Amino acid sequence: MSLLSAILLLQAAAAPTAPTATAEAPLGRDTRGRPVSTVTIDGKGPFPMVVDTAAQTSLMAASLAQELGLKPLAGGIQVQGATGAGRTRLYPVDRMTSPLFDARRVAMPELTNSGVTSARGIIGMERFTGAKLLIDRSTNRIAISPSGPAPAGFATITGQRTGEGFVTVPMTLNGVQVPALIDTGAAVTIANAAAFRQLGWADGDPRLSDGGAIRGASAGGQAIRQARIDTLGIGRITLSNVPVMIADDGATTPSIILGDDLLNLFPGYAIDFPRAELQIKLPPQR
Repeated sequence: MSLLSAILLLQAAAAPTAPTATAEAPLGRDTRGRPVSTVTIDGKGPFPMVVDTAAQTSLMAASLAQELGLKPLAGGIQVQGATGAGRTRLYPVDRMTSPLFDARRVAMPELTNSGVTSARGIIGMERFTGAKLLIDRSTNRIAISPSGPAPAGFATITGQRTGEGFVTVPMTLNGVQVPALIDTGAAVTIANAAAFRQLGWADGDPRLSDGGAIRGASAGGQAIRQARIDTLGIGRITLSNVPVMIADDGATTPSIILGDDLLNLFPGYAIDFPRAELQIKLPPQR
């Protein structure tokens, strides 16, 4: 497979078809609580992969490529991660399958910073953005189904599609509304510095403390701070005394990454990409 062919395959994967039926698979988790599903690659496996609702394409850890005996294509490709961008290798895969999809002739970028997860790579949204993706912790299953209204027992939060096809939903921090990107590849919820400035917090506010550093799919890292928010609202759901990480991405527009630390508080949730909805499964009424 040539590099040009690989790029064309990556571009083609960005236009998924809508499913006509529901497909299900067991739901696992990595050591940070991210949702995991398994895939078979070129007849070998299964291998655990993080299901990342803010990744445009699937990625493979270098150790997995070596285990499969895959040779990188000439050249490479630029990958943008949460903490920066970097050039990475591309590996040709004849077939990647799971109960959720069957992909043939795939060019998979290398997950440069494989230390971010105990899984062997990332399942991106290149085949799911025409569907509804359900992460159900109460039944330990993950499902892909046609887009549609939430069933009984779910609360619906209407959001917006991003230019990449992801979904953002309105979130409030102490009553101030900020758009939040639903990112199951993020172990923690992270607000940018502009969001906290909108709350009236100064950079030297005593409520801010050192949070260490985060690392994303690219090789870079980024220093973060942490704080506790009195109230955090997602739709009609309000949480109190919520820890939130803060990263200064240089942007002037407030934004938040809604990560697994908050998403995992719910029995389950679905992201309906065509409808731009977050459908949260509610606890059973007693």
